[in-house]
Amino acid sequence: MAKAIKQIERQASNVNEERTEDLTDILKQIADSREAIQVSLVIIQELYNSGVLNMIKGFLKTRENVGSIIINQLNQPSVYNIIKNAINSVELLSSLDPNQLQAIFGGLHQGLQKASENIDENSKQIGLWEILRAMRDPNIQASLNMMLQFLSGMGEGLNHKQVHE
Repeated sequence: MAKAIKQIERQASNVNEERTEDLTDILKQIADSREAIQVSLVIIQELYNSGVLNMIKGFLKTRENVGSIIINQLNQPSVYNIIKNAINSVELLSSLDPNQLQAIFGGLHQGLQKASENIDENSKQIGLWEILRAMRDPNIQASLNMMLQFLSGMGEGLNHKQVHE
């Protein structure tokens, strides 16, 4: 049978040895992350050169004043409307089919391009007969059909008072 341990020797930790070990660990981490640290230093230098660090420093020194100004600005009704409109716009865009939207934007681009090419001709007034003659053009018929469908759908939405919330 083994002898019972009667006396336990405790080794006192040396503060200097612990600090030396800590510094060794830090130096090892620096050596392992040399490239990342160099890139970080370049970024910090560029931020300093452009004055961004001074702005951040000033912001942090006056953070309480700046914070109260920001809160006061955010509490205004117009900011609430901006945020709500932004959310509604994002919801609208997310509900649209990207292929349909791409086709509509393609047509819009081509229409704007054609209108800008003939800007001098567009300044002259056209009569009722020219408008009726233009309605025979299949491209104009397609655009008018799309606009009429848009107006019909918009009218349905207005009559049913659909609100996206």
